Amino acid sequence: MSNAHINDENGTQSKNESRLLAYNFFMRPPLIKNNLSDYKEFRLEYFIKNVLKEYDIICLEEMFQFGSSRRTRLLEAACEKGFNYFLTSPRTVFNLAIDGGLVMLSRFPIKEKDILIYPSGVHSDRFSNKGALYAKIELAQNNVIHLFMTHTQASYVSAPPLTDKSVLVRQEQLSLLRKFIDKCTLNALPEEPIILVGDLNVNSRPQPDSSNVNGDSDEYSNMIKILSGEGIEANQIDASASPDKRLYNNSKIVSVKDILKERYGHHPISFGDVIVADDGTVIPRETVLTGKDDLFAQVSLDYILLVGADQSKQRVSIDVQKTRIEEFFVNDAPVTQLSDHYGVTTYLVSS
Repeated sequence: MSNAHINDENGTQSKNESRLLAYNFFMRPPLIKNNLSDYKEFRLEYFIKNVLKEYDIICLEEMFQFGSSRRTRLLEAACEKGFNYFLTSPRTVFNLAIDGGLVMLSRFPIKEKDILIYPSGVHSDRFSNKGALYAKIELAQNNVIHLFMTHTQASYVSAPPLTDKSVLVRQEQLSLLRKFIDKCTLNALPEEPIILVGDLNVNSRPQPDSSNVNGDSDEYSNMIKILSGEGIEANQIDASASPDKRLYNNSKIVSVKDILKERYGHHPISFGDVIVADDGTVIPRETVLTGKDDLFAQVSLDYILLVGADQSKQRVSIDVQKTRIEEFFVNDAPVTQLSDHYGVTTYLVSS
């Protein structure tokens, strides 16, 4: 597929669908690696040659500018392939922190844009200016989407307690993100969808030994409550808090639809996937890029969310059945897949 053209059932070319990719590309600054090598050069060149042409809007996390020309080379190659519009995390100058690593590429005009930088995180994230990007994108005349992408504070265990410092930072970031969404879409029309994508670092999947493998994790439930504006119960974090006290609540409550969960009926693994043999043996699916502590993580961290979702009024809809996890496995290469994460993709359908 190229330039949003697909074939309909009659075999004629249609322009009413645009393909969106959100992907943690794991393109960290030089000298940082988990194992023998991150094979950054190979993965970047492969992505430029084989992946760019397949999409119309691409949102990349961990595509860092710091200490490397790779982001510049990606932007130049994207422009040559028809991505004439882009938005990136701001370059850091005279600052010990590296940039936020966000890149948004679009074949369609970006009519408005904005950037959010979160306060400093914890652990290694305190060295990165993580945040969010916003773009009002015009897919066609009067067919507009409000697209947000983010990469939030990471945790370094698959199921941290709700009182863990990284979880508390992440929830604060989600609250700031919801306020940022409100600010940027203050004048949005009901027919203009608000879409949030990215690696939110919230594992939505219950633990592998859970009796309800299709359920939601507690932190995921809190994330949805924060983004919706409902807020969370304060006593989850502080046992002495009043039972009716809420945190991160918003005067405007909206619905939040998880497109991947709607598509699969559960939260699909996007990081630390495994293969289960017939005899029950579990082995990691990717070992070249993934850190040893994460080989069996089996978590879902990457999202496509529809905020304020009333698709009946919208001129652009998300095709749930064409939404999927994109594994990006490669053959005859030094890596088995292009990142330690899977990508998430969907189709935007213009009326």
